Amino acid sequence: MRLLKILFGLILILGLAVLLNANSDQLVTIWLYPGMLLQDVNLATALVSTLGMGIVLGFVIGLIQILGQQRNIMKQNSQLKKLRTELNNLRHSGLDEEDIFAPAPPVVEEPATLPVVVEEPKEEK
Repeated sequence: MRLLKILFGLILILGLAVLLNANSDQLVTIWLYPGMLLQDVNLATALVSTLGMGIVLGFVIGLIQILGQQRNIMKQNSQLKKLRTELNNLRHSGLDEEDIFAPAPPVVEEPATLPVVVEEPKEEK
């Protein structure tokens, strides 16, 4: 797989060199945003600078993703360390056989009570 990546990179560089050689004498105008134009820029320079900016931008995006993943890995390693410590403490805690095999205490449920409604006596006329 690595050999294929190297081969693809060499073909890309060779193609770029042929393209730059064929268009080295052409001048172009580059529109950056409304009201901003770059007049008479060599096409080869524009292509190389665009490729360079794309490589740098791709590197920065990849670096941001890698740093985010490293942060998640560090959080998970910290959590794993805490869980391993807790597991080791539970493994080595002093439980007796009576604690393990003792019957559970019975659950006592309280009887349900109905709400008490108090009526006032009616006055007779």
